[in-house]
Amino acid sequence: MTTQPIFTLDLGSSKVALLAATLDDAGRLNVQEAGVAPNRGITRGVITDLDLTREAISEAVSAIRSYGTPEEVVVNLGGTQLEGINSQGFHPIVPVGRTITSADALAVVNHSRQVRPEPDREQIVAIPREFKVDGQSGVSRPIGLSGSRLEVTTHIITAPIANMRNLQTVIEGIGLRVADIVPNPVAAGLGFLSAEDRQNGAAVVDIGASTTTLSIYRGGGLAYCVVLPLGSGSVTADLTKLLKMAPEEADQLKRKHGRAVNMKAGDESTVEVRQIGQSQPRHLQRRVLFEIIESRMSEIARMVAQHLDRSGMKGMLPGGVVVTGGGSLLPGTPQLFGAIMREPNARLGTPKVEGPAALRASGPEWSVAVGMAAYVLQGQDSDIEPANGLDHWKERIRTFFMKV
Repeated sequence: MTTQPIFTLDLGSSKVALLAATLDDAGRLNVQEAGVAPNRGITRGVITDLDLTREAISEAVSAIRSYGTPEEVVVNLGGTQLEGINSQGFHPIVPVGRTITSADALAVVNHSRQVRPEPDREQIVAIPREFKVDGQSGVSRPIGLSGSRLEVTTHIITAPIANMRNLQTVIEGIGLRVADIVPNPVAAGLGFLSAEDRQNGAAVVDIGASTTTLSIYRGGGLAYCVVLPLGSGSVTADLTKLLKMAPEEADQLKRKHGRAVNMKAGDESTVEVRQIGQSQPRHLQRRVLFEIIESRMSEIARMVAQHLDRSGMKGMLPGGVVVTGGGSLLPGTPQLFGAIMREPNARLGTPKVEGPAALRASGPEWSVAVGMAAYVLQGQDSDIEPANGLDHWKERIRTFFMKV
C-alpha cells in the first residue's frame, strides 16, 4: 500500500469534505480518513467569503487530525463559469514510420492546447479523448505504434483566473499548499464509473447544493461538460417559501420525508410542518410535499436533458445516466432523471473504495472527493510546458485516460 496519502478537498456550497486516500497493491483506492464540515462561504461553486471558507476547511482538517494533518491538498474547482471545449492536435512523426513515443503523445496533446482562452480565463486541464495514427481513429494508446502522423482530440476545461486565485488564497491562508486543482466535471464520475462505461459512453449528473454538473464520458475520456446554476438547495428554498418555514426546518423536512417523484394516487398520509410564527405544527399531505420537490427536480432534469441533446451524444451512452452528489439522496432521483432524459438505464452512483473509512466515504455526496483521489492516484503525471506559465501545479497534465 502507498505509504504517503494524498488529501483531497471538496469545496461545496453547503459542505467541505476532506479525504485521506492511498492506493493499495491491487490499484484500489483506500480511504484512510474522512472529515466534513458545513460551509457558507461558497455560492454556486465560487468562493464568496474567504473567512467562512477558511473556517470550514479548518474544521474539516480538525476532523481528521487523529490520522494526520495535510501539508498540501488536491482541491476541486466548480461553478457555472467553468467551460469545456474539444480541441484538435497534430504532430508529425519524423522520420516517417518510426515508433511513437510518450514524448510524441505529449507533444500532440500540447499542440491541442494552443487554443487561446479569453484574457481573464485560463486552462485548468486537458484530457485526451482519442488519438489517430495515420488517420486511423479509435486509438486509446498510441505509444509503441508506428506511423507518420499523430492526431488527438482533447477536452479542455477553462475557468476565470480570479476564481483560481481566490481558491489558492483561501487554501494558503490556513497554511496549506495546492498540490493540484481538479474541475468538478472531471472528478464527478471517476470514483465509480468503470473503464468500460467511460469507453462506451455514460452521463454523470452530479447534483450539488447550488449547482448541477453534467459530465459525459465517451471514448475513455471526458467528452462534454456543463455546470448548471440549480441544485438541491433550490428545493429547500421552494419549501421555505411555499410552506413558510425556516430554511433549516425546510432542509430537515426534505431530507427526512422528501421524494423526487410524487407518490401513488389515493395516499393521504401527512407530515408535520413547523411554520414560522406558529406555535403548533401543521399537518401537510405528503403528496403536496412531493409535488413541490418533484417540480423543482424536474426542472433541473429538463435542463440536463437539454444539454444532453446539445452534446450530440444522445442515444450513444450504453453506460446510461448515473446520478450522484448530495442532491441525489432524495429517493426516486435516478428514476426521475432517467425518465425526463429518456435514458432508461439510470442509476445512483456511489464511490467504490476500500479502507478504514470506506463506509463513511461511500455515499454519493463523496463522489467528487473520491474522484479527485482516483484522478491523482490512478492517473499518471507527464511533464509538459505550462499553459500560461502560472503556478507549479500547471506544469503538468494528468493523463488519466492515457497511460504513457
